[in-house]
Amino acid sequence: MTKVLIIASDANAGIELSQMIGQAAGDFQVCGILYKISEARQWLTDNNAPQLIFCDIELEDGLGFEIFRNLPVAAPIIFCTDCQEYALKAFENNGIDYLLKPLNPDRLEKSLKKFTRLKELFGEENTSYSKRISNVASGMNSYKSSMLVYFQDKIIPVSLDKLDYIYYNNYTVNVHTQNAQYETRDTLNNIITTLNPRDFFRANRQFILHRKSVTSIQQYFGRKLLVGTSFPTPEPVIISKANATEFLKWVEGLNHEKELVANY
Repeated sequence: MTKVLIIASDANAGIELSQMIGQAAGDFQVCGILYKISEARQWLTDNNAPQLIFCDIELEDGLGFEIFRNLPVAAPIIFCTDCQEYALKAFENNGIDYLLKPLNPDRLEKSLKKFTRLKELFGEENTSYSKRISNVASGMNSYKSSMLVYFQDKIIPVSLDKLDYIYYNNYTVNVHTQNAQYETRDTLNNIITTLNPRDFFRANRQFILHRKSVTSIQQYFGRKLLVGTSFPTPEPVIISKANATEFLKWVEGLNHEKELVANY
């Protein structure tokens, strides 16, 4: 029995995919349906890894790629999405196939057969296959050391070591360093997938923070967190209740040199 984990954009999508997998040929069993990055990361941390994962790319709280960053998950992944722009990133993240929505039962069955063939090719036990897939993916995954930004009439590289934060407002994304501000034409969702998670955290819909910039953390309304930074920001940096624990672990594990005030 091949255990399958579904990470879906909403309940309807999850139920529909589960039913389609149940009707497909082969010995597949859905072991869970999840809907958010935070709960998917927690599930994968607390449970034995499934043998196959279906993951929607566009989730309520970000891109599905973020689930697997810094998590030792070797299970192959079939990504699902409404558009084709994420195809390359899918195959850079343990992806073995890429399904466009609305899902087609015949196309889904081909993906499951592809998984079965690969599993058989690398051995009956999925461990060997998973290790090979993981090695390939880790070799392809590399994080940016600089970012191309727009300054006046030029495109220039900015070292990520100099970056304090990235801020979205009114359909514009700006990159802020200690001494300057630049514009980028990319989205926060795309940018965060290219940054090293040891150094950067997606605080909310407006901010990506560099860890060197965090100076304090205070309790905020509704069990949210208010982040103090070493630079002025256009608006307060608020961490939601759902992301608070992950943020605290990120700061605690990777930013020991800061003196943090965490009243949470």
